[in-house]
Amino acid sequence: MESTRPSPSPRHWRISIPVSLGVVLLLASLVIAAVSLGSHTGNSSSFSTVAASSPADDQRWMSLGNVDIEGGVTPLYPLQQGRVKSIEAVENEPIKANQPLFHLEDTVQALKVRQAKADWNAAQERLALAETKVKQLDQQIAAQQEAVELKRVDVKRASLQRDKQKRFESQGLEGDTETVKDAELLVEEAKVAVRAEQKKLAAMQAGREQAAGAIKLARLDIEAKEAQLEEAQNAVNECVVRAPSDGTPLRILVSVGQALGANPHQPAVQFAAARPLLVRAEVEQEFVVRVHKDQPVIIQDHVTGQECAHGKVVSIAHWYANRRSAAPEMLAVGNDLRTLECIIRIESTSQEVRIGQRVRVQFPE
Repeated sequence: MESTRPSPSPRHWRISIPVSLGVVLLLASLVIAAVSLGSHTGNSSSFSTVAASSPADDQRWMSLGNVDIEGGVTPLYPLQQGRVKSIEAVENEPIKANQPLFHLEDTVQALKVRQAKADWNAAQERLALAETKVKQLDQQIAAQQEAVELKRVDVKRASLQRDKQKRFESQGLEGDTETVKDAELLVEEAKVAVRAEQKKLAAMQAGREQAAGAIKLARLDIEAKEAQLEEAQNAVNECVVRAPSDGTPLRILVSVGQALGANPHQPAVQFAAARPLLVRAEVEQEFVVRVHKDQPVIIQDHVTGQECAHGKVVSIAHWYANRRSAAPEMLAVGNDLRTLECIIRIESTSQEVRIGQRVRVQFPE
């Protein structure tokens, strides 16, 4: 008798259908994961420079970059230490050169100014005394020179008297040997008096030289005290942090009452000078041969893809360096992120472009 295979029961159908769906879903998940992995791999390999994919852009390629200003953003920090007394600047509000951004308390610095002023005044007094002493010595020296001349006159008078006595003695008119000797002694006495007055004069002149040296030292001391006073005054001035040029404080990273020390961990103010905007584009090595000076480019926002500016290549670096925008986690795994930086001058804008904005730079072939 011919046997027949029994048909599957409805229960078997209920079991086989879910198993088939599970296999299908697993295969689909594997396919999606493979596609996603390939997509991420492609994105990481073209981190900064990618070729255009649409047929209309076959002759163009793009590089990533950041908007900056000439010279970059300036970090500011006070040269003096102290507590923040007041903050005058407002973030993102333009400010003129030399206008105050914030003040530090300057009590200690002001006391040093007072001390330096007192030292300078004392040095001035010492100079005045030295000059007065020199004037007095000049007068005394002049008087002593007259005294020396008077003694020389006495020598001449005594010499005349001696010669007269000698002549009388030789003629036998009057006088004797003792009278002549007495006249000679008077001459010697007058000469000794001249020498004594000359020694006094020499001592006065030496004192005058010392007094003149004291004047020189006093003047040098005044110069030193003036330098100390200027240094102390500069310290007071440095308690006011001012705008180095026309520009805009982008971020104020201090608050009133905060103590600022000598080893800062961050700047007090991030300041953007009023200088032209530019783009620092990151070009990978394989695309460097396509870049040249004066090359026109189109600048697009990296997120929206909208065209925001046109520019021109004005500078190409002479070395390959790590990307300015490389993420810390990418550096941690040891990836070589070296690119060639080219600077693009922004010549026209179709929408506002901001410092630090991430952009795509589209290069023509």
